[in-house]
Amino acid sequence: MEEKNDLNKEDLKKETVDTVNQVKETMKNVDIKNEAKVAKGFLGSLIKDPFSTIKEIVDDSNNKHFKTAIIFILIWTVVVFIKALSVKYWKFNILFDNILSLIKSIIAPALEIIVMSAIIYFMNKNNKKSLPTIITAVTTAKVPVILASVVSLLTLISSSVYKLTSPFSSLCSVISTVLTYFVAKSICNEEKNSVFFKKYVAIMAIYYVAYILISFLEIYI
Repeated sequence: MEEKNDLNKEDLKKETVDTVNQVKETMKNVDIKNEAKVAKGFLGSLIKDPFSTIKEIVDDSNNKHFKTAIIFILIWTVVVFIKALSVKYWKFNILFDNILSLIKSIIAPALEIIVMSAIIYFMNKNNKKSLPTIITAVTTAKVPVILASVVSLLTLISSSVYKLTSPFSSLCSVISTVLTYFVAKSICNEEKNSVFFKKYVAIMAIYYVAYILISFLEIYI
């Protein structure tokens, strides 16, 4: 059992290194205008037929949507950065004194994706998928939350908009949870909900244990 765990750790380490290299390679030549069109088309496909889109991503060994996933994570990070500056860090001296807190805020979105992806990677004993594939799929499930985060920027213009953005954010969170379930189910290649449900509960339990541990660092994923 210990040998198997060590093997899993080595696999994850190799996958992590490969993923970092792929991110670097992916972001070398980014055409913002073209990527915006691709992201828009991807979003349209996700809205039109989310489950087919998820299946396409999970089954894609070439990770052609990986760059789009990175773009969505970057958008999420930028939104969090803007909100953090507007709420807490509007004076230079405050920004300087709280730079660590700002850094923690902006790494939280990417860390949330990475933690969930790593857990699914470990829990998926059969039908192994690459870490970039899992990251792309998990990011896809988080798209509703990312959209809600973008829409929430309207509260910077008028606080009363919160009455609209709050319910919308809650709805997007529910949709994201449902999509995460089907993303994990598709990655694990389990057809029966009755069989997979226990594994999903285990995945979420591990995630929230990680959430609690990471929160001690004042990083809230």
